[in-house]
Amino acid sequence: AADRIVPWFVAVTLGLAMLTFLFWLRQDAETALMAATSVLIITCPCAFGLATPMAIAVASGTGARNGILVKNGAVFEALSSIDHFVFDKTGTVTEGRPRVSGLEDADGAWPLDTPTAWSDRRRDALACAAALERRSEHPAARAVVELADSAGVAYKSLPVDDFSAEPGFGVRGRVAGRGVVIGTKDWLVRRGIGVAAATSDDAPGARVYCAIDGVEVLRMTLLDRPRPDAADTIRALRADGIRVTLLTGDRRAVAETIGAEIGADQVIAEVLPADKDAVIGRLRDAGQRVAMVGDGINDAPALVRADVGIAVGSGTDVSIASADIVLMSSELLRVRDAGMLARRTLRVIRQNIGLSITYNLIMVPLAMAALITPLVAAISMPLSSLAVIGNSARIRGFVGGRQGTLPAGKD
Repeated sequence: AADRIVPWFVAVTLGLAMLTFLFWLRQDAETALMAATSVLIITCPCAFGLATPMAIAVASGTGARNGILVKNGAVFEALSSIDHFVFDKTGTVTEGRPRVSGLEDADGAWPLDTPTAWSDRRRDALACAAALERRSEHPAARAVVELADSAGVAYKSLPVDDFSAEPGFGVRGRVAGRGVVIGTKDWLVRRGIGVAAATSDDAPGARVYCAIDGVEVLRMTLLDRPRPDAADTIRALRADGIRVTLLTGDRRAVAETIGAEIGADQVIAEVLPADKDAVIGRLRDAGQRVAMVGDGINDAPALVRADVGIAVGSGTDVSIASADIVLMSSELLRVRDAGMLARRTLRVIRQNIGLSITYNLIMVPLAMAALITPLVAAISMPLSSLAVIGNSARIRGFVGGRQGTLPAGKD
């Protein structure tokens, strides 16, 4: 706003100086010259010019000190008006380190606490799954590999060929010459693999199915815990009047369990990675100001589509590059801190503009009335700039984090 005002402000200043000169010229040329000069000096637009960049510079430094990296100043204005936060689930709201909580095959559940009791057939199935998942970077893949390691299952020597991954569905390849497919139930069914319905779809945890040579041999249940501060963050955002949505590709039962645990307003589940940005687009088309918080490669398009994209520090390079704000840590409370800092910055910018206007409303009439000399004007003129600088410096008092976050309404 200040950038748009300054050109008009300069034009008005020149016009007032000319009017002042012409008015006093009828009485005294010296007074006319002194008064017009005083008007030009005292209405220097420095304060208007500093109102926005000074506040943004201080806010950017303060944000960095609190682990909030803002890529450009325009983000503060966009973030201050956000009314809907959309959180990715895996790795953002949750810790992103799922663990295998259950194993099952046609013969029933596996005793996880006694892996030495597993049959050779079961150990062979897990070995094939771990060998294939070792090629994947998905958190679920790491959980399978970690289970195989802890159970002492030998899989590292198994050769893997023709590996391919389909985001949101699973992975496939050949392990020791056998075709192995690991992924969602629907994906296996579409590939012509029969999947037994022994486990209730309403049970907690994500389901991962494994088939070898077209036959289901293993079913895994994975659980991922919410971050310790997830519920506090969602509660704080909702207290600020902001709507919160949990967005995930997981089964609805799993997503709704996590959503209820953290207190989200809405859960959008079973969304393919490629469709996440379409969900953000629909929310924006509905007139909502949306901020997307994510960490994975699949979140990058949604981060770009949102009014403000926020990447957590543990995210991938792609998500960080696509986001407008990067949180240096994985603490979700920094998300609310970023919003509070943005609102505080916008408030200070408006105060700076108000200070400049007030100063000019008082001093310009005095200069036009020839009550101020150019010397006094030269001494007074920097006061408005100093007032703007001093007011902007107040942003440095912002302290983020669990203990230091400003109370609602006092940011």
